[in-house]
Amino acid sequence: MLYALIILVAGIALVLLLNLRIRIDLDRDRRLVFLGLGRSGPEIDFATRTGAVRLFGVRVKSFELGRAKKKAAVPAVPTEEKKAVKKPKRERPLKDVLAVAPRCVCAAVGYLIDLWKSIVVEELEGRVEAGFDSPDLTGQVYGYYQAALAAVPGVAGRFAWVPDWTGPSLSGSMRLTVALPLHRLALRTLVLMCKLPLRELIKLAIGKKKGVQDGQ
Repeated sequence: MLYALIILVAGIALVLLLNLRIRIDLDRDRRLVFLGLGRSGPEIDFATRTGAVRLFGVRVKSFELGRAKKKAAVPAVPTEEKKAVKKPKRERPLKDVLAVAPRCVCAAVGYLIDLWKSIVVEELEGRVEAGFDSPDLTGQVYGYYQAALAAVPGVAGRFAWVPDWTGPSLSGSMRLTVALPLHRLALRTLVLMCKLPLRELIKLAIGKKKGVQDGQ
């Protein structure tokens, strides 16, 4: 029993060391998206409409994207009609919803901010050549692009936009890989559960029988 518990704890610890990873690879010939745990997960190329399943980075299965075949409808077997059983109606007073809403919103916003801060940009490389209908609009957007680079200096040198002053156009390539460590996700989720008014939320989900007052 002790060895089984040790193996279980070690397995959970190893899983928490992995990263939830998203990789996007865009260019003229492919539009590749990978979503998985570590280096394992599905990889889809929307340009060729093909996909693959990778296990520790090794392709173990390939498939094509297509519509699933519709199964022939099986005729329904007539059954005896059952009398509908009326369940007691329950209500969720608006005052109870408003009482827990501020705490839930604050906890959810803090949770999303913490997750955003936990995301790690592992790879970012890109070059886009684009232009708009008028040179004035292209120059205006290019100014916004320069301002964004100044606000996020880590992107400078990794991503470049070359304006096309001749007219509307769009071409280029990009490689982006972001990861979210599972141990940070688990920790932030645990903190969220502690901040949420779980008891009140459970009561609100169950509801109150119609006509029953608090304390009765």
